[in-house]
Amino acid sequence: MSGNRHAARLLCLGHESVLALPDISQDVIDRRIDALFVLNLFEIPRPTVEILCAYIAGFGARPSVIHICLKHPLEEIGARTAEEIRETDRWMVEKRISMWCMCQGSAEQSARLGLTRVFHEPLGLHRWIYTSPAQDGSVDLYKRWMSHDTPGLRRHPYAAMKGQSDAKDAEAAVRNRFLYLGQGWPDHIESGREPVAPAVQRDADAVSAAMMEQPRLHRLEAMDLCGLADRAAGPAWTLDFNRAFTFAFAVENRRRFAAARRNGFGEVFALWGNGWERFGIDAGPMSPLPRNAYHAAKACLDFGSLAYDTAIFPRTLEILKRDGLLVSWQHTDTARLFGAQEDDLTFTDEADAVRLLSELAGDQDRRARVRSAQLDWAFDSLALTAIPPAVTATAQA
Repeated sequence: MSGNRHAARLLCLGHESVLALPDISQDVIDRRIDALFVLNLFEIPRPTVEILCAYIAGFGARPSVIHICLKHPLEEIGARTAEEIRETDRWMVEKRISMWCMCQGSAEQSARLGLTRVFHEPLGLHRWIYTSPAQDGSVDLYKRWMSHDTPGLRRHPYAAMKGQSDAKDAEAAVRNRFLYLGQGWPDHIESGREPVAPAVQRDADAVSAAMMEQPRLHRLEAMDLCGLADRAAGPAWTLDFNRAFTFAFAVENRRRFAAARRNGFGEVFALWGNGWERFGIDAGPMSPLPRNAYHAAKACLDFGSLAYDTAIFPRTLEILKRDGLLVSWQHTDTARLFGAQEDDLTFTDEADAVRLLSELAGDQDRRARVRSAQLDWAFDSLALTAIPPAVTATAQA
């Protein structure tokens, strides 16, 4: 297991897990391993991947390799031509490599482009995290090998985790306020790149308008609705389209909803993140401070992911894991995230957002009631005990 806090969380499921470091020790890989979860697979030389898999196979079985997509699958593999996609797909099929994409629209878009080993499953939720004592007396959260017989292993509620910032300062910054923590204008997406062609920009604007009018659509459905199915089969066009679409849709949603909140609630709306000055909206800098106190806010807001057409992505799940009350723009899969609470905790446009938050603001009992129901639903419907087995079963099929 490479990368993030899943390494510590999987222990509660009965799995052995580890953060993959450059100096992986023999005691980690000298054992049967059924699946490798990797965050940066396509940055690793292919011979290195193949040697590692062949070595592990000597201890029982060749592992399934599952690359966790943090970007669009086409961006992950770095392909701009159909032949590059076919060549990568051949290698993935031969070596039993799959790509786990958390966005259904992006997964279906990739399959249409010829990536046959891409599948969709959402991210999962778990209430617990593990720590173990380090040799220097500090605590290891997920930075080294852990198993159930690790001396001093302890289980904690995920919501109890705190960062570097002082908890009291964090709570004071957001208490009794509506909180949004996220970028306004993502400069890194355009950095060093040529502007997309005007025709591609017009296509992105049309798809964005369709999805704002019909929020249940994901991007591939909206592209087909706009008559772009033929163009969507071209990888170079798709990469340019996705870049333009990020600004036409995801960034524009952030602008319009943040502006409505600021106009409707003034300083009761706490906005943290970089790039908001591009819209003339004041915001605090990107900081871990509010993240440590999601539970103290009246509500924690979400306006959609920059990368994907999904309500289920790291920031929204982090809010739930830290016992925050999540209120979201209603879009393609909010029903899966909110269940019966969807109508109570999602909004459809700017006016609806102000109305919903105004109702929640003055009713503490209602906030407590819907938060409890929301958390119970989310931890059950997106249980980490179910999603990784589904992921590995799909990858091994």
